[in-house]
Amino acid sequence: MNNFLNGSGRIQTDLSDEERAMQDRNVLALDALSKLARQFSNRPDLDSLMDLLLLTLSGQFSVTSAFAILLDPRSERQSQLYFAIGKFKQNDLLSSLVLTRELEDHLTPEVKPHKAYDLALPGQLANFGYILQECGVHMIMPLVHDSKMIGLLGLGGLVAGRRCNDADCELLTTIVNTVTPFIANSFLFLEISELNLWHLSILDSVKQGVFVFDNNDRLKKVNAAGYQILSEFKSSVRSIESLQAVPMSLIFSEKAFPGWLKRIDASRDLEHGKPLENMVVNKGDNERIFNIRVSRVLGESSRSHDLVITLDDITGQKQSEQRLFELEKFAEKGLMASSIAHELNNFLGLILGGVELAEVASKRNDSERLEGTLEKLKLTVAKMERFTAGLMDYSRMDTARTPQNLNTIITDVLSFVSVQKKFSNITISTQLGEALGKVNIDGHQIAQLLLNLLNNAADAIDEAERKIGEIEVRTSKGKSSVVLSISDNGIGVKPELKDKLFRSSFTTKKHGHGYGLVTVGNIISNHEATFEVDSTMGQGTTFTFTFAAV
Repeated sequence: MNNFLNGSGRIQTDLSDEERAMQDRNVLALDALSKLARQFSNRPDLDSLMDLLLLTLSGQFSVTSAFAILLDPRSERQSQLYFAIGKFKQNDLLSSLVLTRELEDHLTPEVKPHKAYDLALPGQLANFGYILQECGVHMIMPLVHDSKMIGLLGLGGLVAGRRCNDADCELLTTIVNTVTPFIANSFLFLEISELNLWHLSILDSVKQGVFVFDNNDRLKKVNAAGYQILSEFKSSVRSIESLQAVPMSLIFSEKAFPGWLKRIDASRDLEHGKPLENMVVNKGDNERIFNIRVSRVLGESSRSHDLVITLDDITGQKQSEQRLFELEKFAEKGLMASSIAHELNNFLGLILGGVELAEVASKRNDSERLEGTLEKLKLTVAKMERFTAGLMDYSRMDTARTPQNLNTIITDVLSFVSVQKKFSNITISTQLGEALGKVNIDGHQIAQLLLNLLNNAADAIDEAERKIGEIEVRTSKGKSSVVLSISDNGIGVKPELKDKLFRSSFTTKKHGHGYGLVTVGNIISNHEATFEVDSTMGQGTTFTFTFAAV
């Protein structure tokens, strides 16, 4: 005989076999979801997540076949991802089902499971229900996140030909509502991971040597250029892996780099770091001159501040007046990615803890505590949703304008983007006016403007399916102004949409977020510049910006 608190707080005993079986299923489901949450938190891999979910559903409902269709938010065109186990795995009919807006309107007014054999779909949607029944699907449930359907789950027949009952529907609802945020946010985790890889590839592609040291002055990371510098002047360096956790005193030893440590120590505590010019290193006839920048950035722990040292080889050339892509910009991208991942992992830790508490309450038959824990889980998920929504607010922007050469910034940006895979089939040409003079601008923001417009141009060229894309960047000098224009042979912009460009929450891409052009709009406003858009559908677009000359 088991004692437990019912919903009114009274002691209740003598569970029926059916009630006891249902509780056992709930406990197993919560245990499975706990493992699923832990798996997702440790390794946010979409394929593994969906395989584990389908196997969990298979075990909970004693079915041999299950499938899931997800709408892919990363795709510019409407696309779907299909996952399945059992006989549904190679089912061409199920994998070809399309989740339309009409289907969403029919399935999601009330988010709940639907028994396929009782499903009555109107009009052309009837074919959807027919395919489900022909393929042996017994129950489906939409995945709804942020009031939108992001996918669909389907289960095959239950053992012994038993039909789905209300208890099955209730259990499926609990599982799906709990796991849907994991699925939705797995796409965000994938984007963060790709951003981090992109950031690391940039570090390895730049000519500067980059060294990152922890609070104890032990090396955490060195890029390819940094390793090349060390290997030239230190014969003991055999591989980049051998440098992990090596003290700074051995990296920049007095014998190989005389006087470097003393100057680095003198500049490391300054707020923004201090450029150290004309640092010399010799080995035989090989003499090299470097400019060094020392700075601190927030590390993986909120209590650690990594020391970042950048070596810029200026042998045989003048130091660039503007180093547009200094390490601070790369560090900011890495900090943003690690900060977002850190915050999301905190939320997932709370959710995991809540699931485990719910499991304990369920085992103890403490329905009051179970209900309270589930309410806390809902609040945590709501906070997580507000956090992810806040990631899209890039409207605030500080501006520091100084007289700068616009052509120099353009050259630096183009050298950065030209090596990216996105521009591999695109020819980028320039017509940069001579004697352009200086413009009172914020160099970092103008670089952002250029990067956003070049990326949009590449997307427009891809949408137009050009075999060879063309982008041209031009500058010219007016009477009291400097003019910048960017042209492409992409898909073009419809005339009625030109006035909406650079406005909040607007994008011409099917699956774009729109804040790239919003950023451009803010930069234009910050510089009191004017712009024109000249576009012909199917031929291309030209953006022209006019800045006041100094």
